[in-house]
Amino acid sequence: MIFVVVLCSVAAVAGVALAVIPPSDAPSAPVDPRRVRRLGVRALSGLAVALLITLVSGWVIPGVVVGVGVFWTIGEWQRRRRDNAAEVARLDALASWVENVRDVLMAGEQPIGAITSTVGASAPVIRPQVRRLAAGLGQQDPELVFRRFADDIDDPVADLVAAGLSIAIRRGARTVPVLTALAEQARDQVDRRRLLEAARAPMRREVQALTVIMAALVICLLVFGRSEYLDAYDTVGGQVFLGVALAGYAALILRVQKLAAFPRPG
Repeated sequence: MIFVVVLCSVAAVAGVALAVIPPSDAPSAPVDPRRVRRLGVRALSGLAVALLITLVSGWVIPGVVVGVGVFWTIGEWQRRRRDNAAEVARLDALASWVENVRDVLMAGEQPIGAITSTVGASAPVIRPQVRRLAAGLGQQDPELVFRRFADDIDDPVADLVAAGLSIAIRRGARTVPVLTALAEQARDQVDRRRLLEAARAPMRREVQALTVIMAALVICLLVFGRSEYLDAYDTVGGQVFLGVALAGYAALILRVQKLAAFPRPG
């Protein structure tokens, strides 16, 4: 019985892990140890909860459903925290890079040469996008290359930067004031994003606390709440019904988390 429980739990958590991890187009690329560590935390947490519920209550299906829910919930929390920090870091790096391009232009360099010479000085978070931009400027239409650069950064500030750099290509050194204003605006946007994230933090903490309380309630009920009126769930049909009910409960928790997520500007 324990072997079946372990096998079912591992299979369920591993199946979800394989489903949510996108396939890589470059098998030879190095594996990010931080990603592996995050995945390990999610998998071990989901497996531990699934085993605890199943071994104590004897319900395999509800235990697997709750374990998968824990795996998914931890992943959503990790992704949201990582995305918020990465967004601010990306904007900060973009503002610094615009300032570097402006300084090189002031030194007398041409716009394309200024962009190319600042690739190595750009922050690692935007360096691949800047490198693709510099490589494409000498081979393709600058308007198309700048549009692709804005799409790669995927932020309204990047649209402004792409427009400013496109002006720089057409106007040359006369665009230094434009880039100066653009760098100041990018810095202002970074400061505003930081203030917004600080203002949204209390709401996120409330939703996280609600999620933890609701999940703990379900887990404690399944582990410690056994009584005569729960005997109906000892059958296979009862476990399937309970698993469906718990899946709906988990969907409501995820819905609450989605409602607390603020949409990114288009």
